Order: sequence, then structure tokens, then C-alpha cells
Amino acid sequence: MTLKFVFSRPYDNPRTQWLIRLYREVCAMSGFGFEYIDVPPKRATAMVLSGQADGELGRTFAYQDFFPPLVRLSEPNNVVNFCVYGAGPQARFAGLGTLRQLKLRCESRRGIHELEAVLETHVDADNWSLVDDLGQGLRKLQMHRTDLYFDVQEAVEDHLTFRHCNGLPETPAIRQLGTVASTTGHCYLNRAHATHAPKLAAALTKLKQDGTSARLLQQCLREYQQRCLHAASRL
Repeated sequence: MTLKFVFSRPYDNPRTQWLIRLYREVCAMSGFGFEYIDVPPKRATAMVLSGQADGELGRTFAYQDFFPPLVRLSEPNNVVNFCVYGAGPQARFAGLGTLRQLKLRCESRRGIHELEAVLETHVDADNWSLVDDLGQGLRKLQMHRTDLYFDVQEAVEDHLTFRHCNGLPETPAIRQLGTVASTTGHCYLNRAHATHAPKLAAALTKLKQDGTSARLLQQCLREYQQRCLHAASRL
């Protein structure tokens, strides 16, 4: 049997490539074939729910609260930190409880349900917004069209590390101002494959313990950086 997977990030993203390679190993150890279907991020979950795909490579622990039919692997892929960012030396974050009082303009990326809930709880409706693209959110922050930007730490760090690929200016400097929540990222399966979850989770545990997961991630980050540098040198 071959299991078909999707993911909510672009195919060439280094984190996508990491999970593709990792779960190819997970499936092989569990006696399954692996196939990745490259789809627009917004379609990923819908395809798993409908059975067009068998699983989604990574979503947060609480994602099952929003989509109860999905089956979450017990072993996490990684730790996920939700962080807040500012631009320039004057940017400050004194805690979620101060956002409404200070009338700070806050923004997050659409589809991150946990952060949407945070903003809805702590910020007046006319002072928070959603953006479709992380790069757009960071650029708006630099242009002072927003005061604070909330997103997943690894996604922002990757974007800043590879700014020579995405064109994000160096200044004003974007700084992490705090962590508002932490959770874990997990693979999710269509419920028709619920019986496979323990075997896949056990294989993932082994690949994390023996260092394979970390090695594959670093390999994908290096390869992405090399592609970026090569592309930049041709401009």
C-alpha cells in the first residue's frame, strides 16, 4: 500500500522537503510506499478529509480540535513556538494583556488558528488583521503599517535567514519580542488509516532518536541555501 501525503507549505520550502524525506523513511520502515501530492496549501486539509490524500505531513497538536475526523500521530515531528515580532529598536511587547489597552495594530498569517484565537481574544477587532503571506506580513511590519506580527518561529527564522532569496530588506531589523505559546507539530491521517498510526509513530520515534530526522532537516536547509545563493548569483 502507498500512502499519499500533502502539506500546507510550498513544495520547495526546506521544511516541506524535510518532512517529505522523513516520512518517506517512516513509511518504508512501516511497510508502506510514500507519495507526495503537491497542492495549494489551502487545499491540503480538505483533500485529507475527503480521502483524496491519506495524510497531512504537519499540523499543530490542537489542529484536531478544529478537524475532529483527522487522526493525529502520537509522536510529534517537532516543537512549534508561536512568537511575536517587531521592527526597529523601538518595538516592544509587554504581554498579551497590554495589547488592547495600548491599541497596538497586530497581524498574523491566515490559517494559523491558534494565533487567530489569540488576537481575537486580546485585541479589538479593528486593530488586528490577517495576511496570506508571511513575507507580506514582515514587510508591512517594516513599513510600520502594523506594530506587531505573530507567526510560527521556524517559519519567520527561515524567511529571515534566506532573505537573499525573498528580497526582504535588512532594515528596519525584525526582532523576536516574545513567545506567546508553544506546542508540537504532528502528522495527521485520514481516519480510514487510523490503524496505521501506531506503527508510523513508532517509526518516527526511532528516526528522531537515531538522529535521522535532525540530519535530514539540516541537509534540506543547506540545499535550500545553496539554491538561493545560486539563484541570487545569476541576477
